[in-house]
Amino acid sequence: ISNTYKMPPLRQRKPGNTADEDDSSDPSEHQEDGGVSNGQQAKNKPSSNPPPTPAPTPSPLLDTVCTFGAQTFTTDQGLKIIQWSSWAIAYLTASSRQHKETLSPALQKLSGEVSFTRYVLRFYGFFQSLEGYRSGSWAGGSWDNPKIAKIAKYLMAGSMLFYYPLEHVAYAGWQLPTLSKFSRDNANKMSALSCVFWTAYIIGDFWASCLKWNELKKKLNDLGRLLAIKKRDDDKAGMMEVEQEQHAVAKRIRLVKLQVIRCLLFILPSVNWSLPNWATNPLLGELPLNGLMLAEAYTSVYQTLVGMRG
Repeated sequence: ISNTYKMPPLRQRKPGNTADEDDSSDPSEHQEDGGVSNGQQAKNKPSSNPPPTPAPTPSPLLDTVCTFGAQTFTTDQGLKIIQWSSWAIAYLTASSRQHKETLSPALQKLSGEVSFTRYVLRFYGFFQSLEGYRSGSWAGGSWDNPKIAKIAKYLMAGSMLFYYPLEHVAYAGWQLPTLSKFSRDNANKMSALSCVFWTAYIIGDFWASCLKWNELKKKLNDLGRLLAIKKRDDDKAGMMEVEQEQHAVAKRIRLVKLQVIRCLLFILPSVNWSLPNWATNPLLGELPLNGLMLAEAYTSVYQTLVGMRG
C-alpha cells in the first residue's frame, strides 16, 4: 500500500492595488542585504517534507503465488506437486549408482512426509462438505439442468461427509498406533473404505462436469446466433457485450474440460486404493499409479492458474 503525501500549499504574493499598480514593488517584500524577496527565499529554501515514496512495481508472478498460497485448497495443490514430483525424481534416480543410496531414498521419504502433511490439511474437510451439502454451493453456481445441483449435493458433498471421518481414523491408526486401538492393517481397511466414498465423489464430479459442459456448449451456440443478429443490426455496443459473454463462457468450458480430465486421471488410483488389499496386493503398479497422480497434480495447478487469469 503506497503512502500519499499531501504537498504544502503554494505561497502566493499578496495582490497589489490595481488602480495604483506600477513597476515598483512593496519594499516590505525585500531584505536589506541584497533585496531578495521572501517569495524567492521560500523557493530557494529546501523543502522539509520528504519526497513521495514511489509505488512498487507490480509483480504478477508474486501476486499469483501469494493468491495461490492463501487458500487451503490451492496450498494442497502445491503440495501435490512437491509430493509427486519428489516421487518421480526418486523413481528415476533409483537405478543410478550415484543417487540410489542418497538422493532417491531421501526424495522418497520427502514424498511420504508431504503426503501425511496433506492429510492434516484435510482436517477441515468434513465441515466444508457439510456446508456444501447444506447450501448446494458445490454445484458451482446456478444451472438450467436440475441434476447438476442434486449430484453436487447428494453424490459429491454427501460422499465426502463419510470420506473425511474415515480418513481421519486411518490417519490416527498410522500415526498414533500406541494410542489408537487400530492396527496398521485396520487403518489400511479404513483408508480403503474412505476411498470408496472418494470414488463415488469422482464419479459424481465427472457426471456433473459433463452435464455442465453440454449446457455451456448450448449457451455458447446461442450467443453465436445472438452475435450474428447484433452484427446484422450494426449494434456495436451489443456486439461488444455478447463477445465479452462469449469469452466468459468459453473460459468456463475450458475449466470444465480440465475437470473432466482430472476425473479421468483420478478414477483408476481411487479404485486401486478402494480395494481391501491395496497395500499388499495393489491393482496398479507403482509407475502407472503414481504417474497418474503426478499428471493430475500438474493438471490441477494449471486449471487453477487458468481460472485466476482474466
